Amino acid sequence: MTEHPNVALVKRLFDAFATYDIPGIIGAIPERAVWTFPGTRSQLAGRHRGREAIVKFLTKVMVLSSGTFSLELHDIMASDEGVVALFTGTAKRGGKKLNNPTALHVNILNGQIVEFREYVWDLEHVEDFWA
Repeated sequence: MTEHPNVALVKRLFDAFATYDIPGIIGAIPERAVWTFPGTRSQLAGRHRGREAIVKFLTKVMVLSSGTFSLELHDIMASDEGVVALFTGTAKRGGKKLNNPTALHVNILNGQIVEFREYVWDLEHVEDFWA
């Protein structure tokens, strides 16, 4: 059985992020994509519109965690319209530890990522960590 092309698309982004491959990240995110991160009080919360804003958001994850952020991809499911990736993000910051089970829903149209929406297991923990 061959891998769905949308799985391959999202895996490339995860691989690029895991290896700090900025050109790979930029290449995986279309100019007009949107990334929504939940919450209201963390430094990452909100809608990040456009490739430049998303790259800044992802860079801020690494800056705020002093490069300690990492993720473990558990499962990825795809259809022709999108992908759901289940992963756990971990990091350290100011004496705090992040352990963040997450579902990332990726909307895809004509082979291009349109939108990312993150859903976290424990929003209070996530907001406290990134505040």
